[in-house]
Amino acid sequence: ETLKPKAFEPKGLLELRKSHDLVITGRSLEVALQSDEAEAVQGQLHAVQIFARLSPWQKEQVIQAVRKNEQTHALMCGDGGNDVGALKEADVGLALLSGFGNANVGGGENDQLAKKDDVKDAEDALAEQRKENAQKAQAMSKKANEEMARKRRDLMSRQQQWVEEELEARRQRGEDCGVMGQMSAMKAVMGRLKNEIKKEQDQMQKKHGNAFAAGAAKWAGEMDQMEDTPMVQLGDASTAAPFTTRTPSIGACVDIIRQGRCTLLSAVQQMEIMMLESMISAYTMSTMSVDGTRPSEAQMMASGTLVSIASLAFSFARPVDRMHPVRPLGSVFHPAILFSMLGQLLIHLGCMVYIAGLAKDVMGEEAIKEIIEFEKKRNEQIDNMDEEAFNDWAWFMSVPFKNNLLNTCCWLMETSQQVSVIFVNYKGRPWMKGMLENQPLFLSLFACIALVAVCAWGKFPYLNHILNLEVVPEDLRSQVMITLAISLFGSFCWDRLMVAIFAPHIWQVMKDEARATTAADFLPLLKTVGYMFGGLIFLGTGNPILWGLAFMMYRNYKKGQEAQAAAAAAP
Repeated sequence: ETLKPKAFEPKGLLELRKSHDLVITGRSLEVALQSDEAEAVQGQLHAVQIFARLSPWQKEQVIQAVRKNEQTHALMCGDGGNDVGALKEADVGLALLSGFGNANVGGGENDQLAKKDDVKDAEDALAEQRKENAQKAQAMSKKANEEMARKRRDLMSRQQQWVEEELEARRQRGEDCGVMGQMSAMKAVMGRLKNEIKKEQDQMQKKHGNAFAAGAAKWAGEMDQMEDTPMVQLGDASTAAPFTTRTPSIGACVDIIRQGRCTLLSAVQQMEIMMLESMISAYTMSTMSVDGTRPSEAQMMASGTLVSIASLAFSFARPVDRMHPVRPLGSVFHPAILFSMLGQLLIHLGCMVYIAGLAKDVMGEEAIKEIIEFEKKRNEQIDNMDEEAFNDWAWFMSVPFKNNLLNTCCWLMETSQQVSVIFVNYKGRPWMKGMLENQPLFLSLFACIALVAVCAWGKFPYLNHILNLEVVPEDLRSQVMITLAISLFGSFCWDRLMVAIFAPHIWQVMKDEARATTAADFLPLLKTVGYMFGGLIFLGTGNPILWGLAFMMYRNYKKGQEAQAAAAAAP
């Protein structure tokens, strides 16, 4: 079907884009920008999908127009000096490696990805390309290593000849050729060998360039023509762009977006967690101070260490392999996050007030007065200590501390709430690895919860003694654990409710990810836990050397059995 040409109307580009893919060349853009409707053209440039054969100035004009009229951010990638201006103008600039020609241009019969029927979208095509590139890179790297090993063997075979030549040269110069002379000759030959190997490595680098980048490109040619592999070199664009990819593929743009979203989400969640934990800690300190008590140094060190480990494990978050079409929330002041934090804080503080009231009722007024008097004397003792005493890292061990139920309940509640804050506000998929995939974070949170339960029940009296904790009475223990559960699940439900109300698109994504979770997703975590328990059992039930010898004997026995079976099956 032949399409009739249409008159160019800048104001109609948006409507035309709904039924057509718009393409404009540099010459056409130049004519349009010089017409009387230049301002209208600039206001509609974001409707064009493809810009071809643009000059450096025109590339800058397109970036400026899109940023100005759409009030959005622009990403630019390029590999040459003509892209420098646009790379500086864009919000995100990505420099590609130069020296690969039309690396990102499909070539009809040469475009293998276009022929594949099972590729559903562009990102699947990029994943397929990465897979093929990785295989090529591995094969080319292997061939380059084999060539280098061959050259190294050839040089090593000449070592004896070089020693004899060096000794002969020393005789002609009238120098010593005894034991010391031979040692000097060996030293000279080793230096020559080192220089020759270095020279061969430099030649290999010039010949093949970066094995990964060259091998990872489909345009690198056949492996038997390694002499024609393009040399990897940084182009002029790398001087103007904040990012430079080690491969010439524009697929790195997707990687930047995925990693950027992961970084954004991680930063927002860490700010949210830091705010909540700071307010919980401040209120706990004030609650105990009002009643004359305070947390011991051992308690603060234990809770601080455990929460620090969990926070450090938070940094193990990695972006997922696929870019999701829905963007994550980018600010802690978004209503979904802001009202979630306020609600979680009220839930946690309400549980803290309730537990503190129960503990004071059980203790009675007389016990609270005793604690107040004791704390006064303790503060006086600390004030009278010499400054040199504080230089000892364990100075607090010499200062007495009176264990009490109020301190124990408040510390258990504070620690569990800090754990629940991380658990509730860590939202991984579909932008970064989820809780089950971040095994260090999951296991550290589980260890914190287990510590709280063990201390509440007093299963290990020595641990309670070290942490200055009392065993929670049986009539109060169930109430404490129920309140801890309410603090955890109540804040979880409130957070998800705020997301459903103020960010329904995020809530829908979270539901889809929850439905996609299967029992197989728990297997890696269970495997890690099994390894940990297995290691503890292995170390606690005997001599590890004997276990290792037994395993080696069993492995050799199995190999012998397999060899006998193979020999019996052979004709």
